Amino acid sequence: MMKQSHPYPAQFRKVPPELASAVVRRAEWSLCAMEHSRIGAIEFEAPGAPFHHLALPLESVPLRFGLTVDGRHQFGRNAPDMMTTIEAGAGGATMWDETYESACFYFTTGSLSAALGEAVEDTAHNVRTRVEQHAPLLVRLLRALHADAAAGQPHGTLVGDSVFVALAAQLVPRGEHRRWAARSVHEDWRVRRALEYIHARLTEPLSIAAISTAIATSPFYLNHAFRASLGLSIWQYVLRERARFGVSLMGNDRLNLTEIAMLSGFETYASFIAAVRREFGEAPARLRQSARGSGSRQ
Repeated sequence: MMKQSHPYPAQFRKVPPELASAVVRRAEWSLCAMEHSRIGAIEFEAPGAPFHHLALPLESVPLRFGLTVDGRHQFGRNAPDMMTTIEAGAGGATMWDETYESACFYFTTGSLSAALGEAVEDTAHNVRTRVEQHAPLLVRLLRALHADAAAGQPHGTLVGDSVFVALAAQLVPRGEHRRWAARSVHEDWRVRRALEYIHARLTEPLSIAAISTAIATSPFYLNHAFRASLGLSIWQYVLRERARFGVSLMGNDRLNLTEIAMLSGFETYASFIAAVRREFGEAPARLRQSARGSGSRQ
């Protein structure tokens, strides 16, 4: 049994140094990390890593790949809704026969524990070494993580952390968190505390891990309570409130829209545009122009 380790995503790396140029993109969230790489046909020995590894194919190309772990051979082919799973500590020969572009996600059993707010034993999760795993829901969640990374993580770790919490809940199907989710949370004091924390720091960098730690609960329970009480995920709520705050600043003609985006807590102007359009149906520039036009007619 692998010793449970604390999640330090900056240390989760698996592409060997000699193939560093093949890494297209790297991303880190609070509890997991991703390496997006494109590597030609290869066969190599990979030592066991102290973290789990989920590999998501990014191209529908006909290739054959295989793993040899503890003397057991597994072979598979690229297919929709398929992923490869390598458990922490599992090492051996790896091969594929065509150029393979993939997003590989790394996390520890400690990451699962932190996301769910419970001690997860190595025997309690579903991460087992399989070259082919048909898992449509897990694949959709991994694609969502990859999309956040490909967009440059415009909202910091907020979106990726929410996705990882959902991923953790799928990988630990019979944990204590299931009983928590069955409880009524509509009047949960933790939601009120979370709202107070968020609004006191709305324009500062926020993470689900920090919010849940501040109110002494788990990211999983906080996500579930938020949805049950408000009908929104935490990251959706934060973006909505930042968009509203940004629009409230538009009456100040001394601030340009980029400055307003930064003052509202957005990391990029593009993410500000997307959030405002989602909430108000128009881009910030159009909203400001409309407000000036209506003001001049009064």
